[in-house]
Amino acid sequence: MQRRGAAASIAAVLAVLAGAVVAPSMAQADGPTTFTNSAAIAIPATGSPDQIGPASPYPSAITVSGMAGAVTAVQVVFHGLTHSTLNDVDAMVVAPSGQNLVVLSDIGDPATLALASNATLTFDDAAAAGVPAGNVPTGTYRPTNGGAAESFPAPAPAPSAQTTLAGAFTGINPNGVWQLFIVDDATGDVGSMAGGWSLVITTEVAAAATTTAVTTSGSPSATGSPVTFTATVSASGSPVTTGTVAFTADGAPIGTVAVNASGVASVTTSALAEGTHPIVGTYSGSTGFVTSNGSVSQRVDNATVVTGSTYCNTGPLTVPANGPAVPYPSNITVSGLTAPVTKVTATLNGVSHAVPVDLDVMLSGPVPATNLLLMSDIGGTAPVSGLTVVFDDDAVGSVPTPLTSGTFRPTDDDSATADAAFPAPAPIVSSATTLATFNGAAGNGVWSLWVVDDATGDSGSISGGWCLTFTTASPTTTTLTSDVNPSAVGQAVTFTATVTSGGAPVTTGTVAFSDGGTPLGANVPVDAAGTATFTTSALTAGTHPITATYAGTPAYTTSTGNLDQVVEANATSTVLVSDVNPSAVGQAVTFTATVTSGGAPVTTGTVAFSDGGTTLGSNVPVDATGTATFTTSALTAGTHPITATYAATPAYATSTANLDQVVIPPVVVVADAGGPYSVAEGGSLTLDGSGSTPGAAYEWDLNADGDFTDATGMNPTLTWLQLEGLGIDDGPSTRMVTLRVTLGLEQDTDTADLDVANTAPGTVVTGALTATVGVPFTIKVGADDPSSADMAAEFDYTIDWGDGSPVEAVPGPADPPVTHTYTAPGTYSASFTSTDKDGGTGDPLTVQVVADAATPTPPPTPTPTPTPPPGEPLPPTGADSSGPALAAGLLIVLGASMVAAGSRRRLSRRT
Repeated sequence: MQRRGAAASIAAVLAVLAGAVVAPSMAQADGPTTFTNSAAIAIPATGSPDQIGPASPYPSAITVSGMAGAVTAVQVVFHGLTHSTLNDVDAMVVAPSGQNLVVLSDIGDPATLALASNATLTFDDAAAAGVPAGNVPTGTYRPTNGGAAESFPAPAPAPSAQTTLAGAFTGINPNGVWQLFIVDDATGDVGSMAGGWSLVITTEVAAAATTTAVTTSGSPSATGSPVTFTATVSASGSPVTTGTVAFTADGAPIGTVAVNASGVASVTTSALAEGTHPIVGTYSGSTGFVTSNGSVSQRVDNATVVTGSTYCNTGPLTVPANGPAVPYPSNITVSGLTAPVTKVTATLNGVSHAVPVDLDVMLSGPVPATNLLLMSDIGGTAPVSGLTVVFDDDAVGSVPTPLTSGTFRPTDDDSATADAAFPAPAPIVSSATTLATFNGAAGNGVWSLWVVDDATGDSGSISGGWCLTFTTASPTTTTLTSDVNPSAVGQAVTFTATVTSGGAPVTTGTVAFSDGGTPLGANVPVDAAGTATFTTSALTAGTHPITATYAGTPAYTTSTGNLDQVVEANATSTVLVSDVNPSAVGQAVTFTATVTSGGAPVTTGTVAFSDGGTTLGSNVPVDATGTATFTTSALTAGTHPITATYAATPAYATSTANLDQVVIPPVVVVADAGGPYSVAEGGSLTLDGSGSTPGAAYEWDLNADGDFTDATGMNPTLTWLQLEGLGIDDGPSTRMVTLRVTLGLEQDTDTADLDVANTAPGTVVTGALTATVGVPFTIKVGADDPSSADMAAEFDYTIDWGDGSPVEAVPGPADPPVTHTYTAPGTYSASFTSTDKDGGTGDPLTVQVVADAATPTPPPTPTPTPTPPPGEPLPPTGADSSGPALAAGLLIVLGASMVAAGSRRRLSRRT
């Protein structure tokens, strides 16, 4: 932000004649020769936004030609220079071969305005001083660059590190296009170079190039202490013994000394102020030798004042209107700390500034990349003077606005990050926000304070310098032990960390337990014995690098203990079986692996099946019973070493099992159904396939339905009940039995006859075997036949009642009732037979029937004769009213008997 009051703008009124050349009438060797471009230059270009930026023309050019020899001296002349803020003007001269020098930049005290009005400035290494601040008059000045590295927009090259015209241009070929790049680097003011500019070049044809090397007796040095700078001048490796070396510090002379017989010139000074000083030694040149220069950077620090654990640099820092403070940086050298830093506070003494918000203050440690912004863009715009500002992470609040004396936390209120940029050689600002960024590091070494004013128009100082106060911790030792090592997967393991300092237990702070960098839980406080414990049963199989890290406190340093915890997986056992061994080529074989641990099934993990090292498919997960199966029909003939390998898991170790699977080559399969077979109704049937190929699968079809599941095996036996279930339930009949034999992919069938013979039925009777003479006697006669088909049909029964009456023939179902009336008392041998539908007649069944005499019936009581109605005759006297009914009953019985005796007929099947 531009805060400097700008002087009245001066309009550029001269036309710009870029590239104009005014050359001498005749080129001269050993010069000096003047070359001029008199075209005016507007600074910055007319109409530039905010009156800032490159001049016009940019660049302005001068063409040098006709000069013989190499450059021995160069002067640069600005004609008619007018600018209301000459501090803003940066000018760089570039030779045809690319060498360059910034001849004007950031002149004078940044807090003092510089201006020029139609002045002619001649830049010459031999001048007494650089361009001053204030009203700059016409005169001769040394090249003057009072700021950090400047930035010139393209097509300008990057500025060189040279500080003198001799250093930049001596020894080069002068012929070609020289360029002048001018930039106005701040807003609010304008100017011009009305008469353009000139080059005054001196050359020498026969001069030898020289090299000047400058060294220091020691850097850094202390303020007020002598330091010696030595220049060694040589040409083609040999010392140059004539001429002088002029030494400058920050462009100001510190002595001119003649080179000795060794080509060496030295100067000693104790007048260098605190800061970093560019020391330049410029060899003057002599007959036959071209001038040259060399440089060295000399760092000068104030002596560090130590009071206990507080280290101070009491030298003042001067803050310019814009840019780095002087010195930049200010250093404190810390030594004597015996332990890492656990806390640091920083103090600025005598802070004064017209606009405190412009102050950017960075602290860097012995490792510069470790740094912190103490304050940036904070403190307001009200002027302050003589403040003491302490920065402490434990402070209650941030740096206030307006700025006051006090203790505050480091504060960066910069919403535009670019404002917190520190020019070289400052390190890049880190992302740290607290002074704790320095904790844990060694404090010994050089600490630097970098102060920058990031806006123009105001200035300040830190008049009393600055201090650092350190807190360091006592070193600790952490040892780590395990209550069981090695342990098993799932076993609880307790780790114990013991923290000591100087042999005594450390009773404050926490310990973090980790496994290979992965935390094992929350930090554990140490107890009164200095121990912290952590128990876990979650460690997987393998070696675990366990670390216990004591976090440290302000009084104690951090420390670690380590051990390797070995966790062994649970042992497993794998058993492998085959469902068929040997098997035939092409036959499906199922391998089953059963994995156990301690007798219990292992229910996680996979099993890999392989044949002589060749994997048989993908890994198979074990199931809830610890088994994994794999089926294949691709095994070739021969013996196959099959392996089942259980793959290790975090909890279980690997194990393997093996078997030799024998696979026989293809054979001709023969089926021999045996037979012929016969079976009687009710009997069992044994089949005989023993004439078939052994070791095969045997399947039978007994009912010719094409289903070969009726029986299996070489010699199966089927009961009559099983045969009836297959429809073989009646004889006599002839059936066909088929045998199918399968071995691997081979198969054959054969048939045999099965004769089913009829079995005669047995006869049974049911009912009481006691009859009454003259009363019809009824019992049931039945048949018992093993054939369900016969039992479902009707039988023919013959009955001999044993009393001499005719034999009866009765057709009927399995249990028809039959009736007979015995006429005389006695015991009679009754005989019964049954014949099935196929003509099979069983043996007679004889039973004893006892016929008892009938019990006499008492005479009926006479019934009074009713009186008939008038006109009707009376019934006959003595008539039996039951007579007609009895006669009807006899007729019914007689008719039934005649029917039974007179004909055979089939009765319908009783369900």
